[in-house]
Amino acid sequence: MAEHVRQAREFAGFLLADLPRVDDVVLVVSEFAANALRHTASARPGGHYTLEVRRWHDGASVSLTDEGSHKVPRVPDLGDLAECGRGLQTVEAVASEWHWTGDCRGRTFTATFLARAHAVLVSSISPCEVFGDDLHPAAVLTSDSAL
Repeated sequence: MAEHVRQAREFAGFLLADLPRVDDVVLVVSEFAANALRHTASARPGGHYTLEVRRWHDGASVSLTDEGSHKVPRVPDLGDLAECGRGLQTVEAVASEWHWTGDCRGRTFTATFLARAHAVLVSSISPCEVFGDDLHPAAVLTSDSAL
């Protein structure tokens, strides 16, 4: 099992090496692959899972499709001393968003990672709107103004 998880991590890490959040992606791929091999029919002899990696200008997504299970995936409420069961909590903590679809015949887990996780507010207010029409150039502070 560990060899399959390592290969999945290396595959995603290689394809997304220049992504600022590559470590988060590799961690999530590791969790998805370990869960598939621990909790689904993908762990049976001859079983498999499919890992898909997508990349765009400011982010990436990874999807892992397994062979299904009768267990319904959920993010458990665990105590501080719990020794396992934190995989989907980890995914929830580091991915920009994530979800799963499917049923006992197969499920796909997808996580998205945005390079810019926070929105930037850009003001369209001109100095004249703030200071009025009597704006004097000396009244405007710029990045190269002397202090």
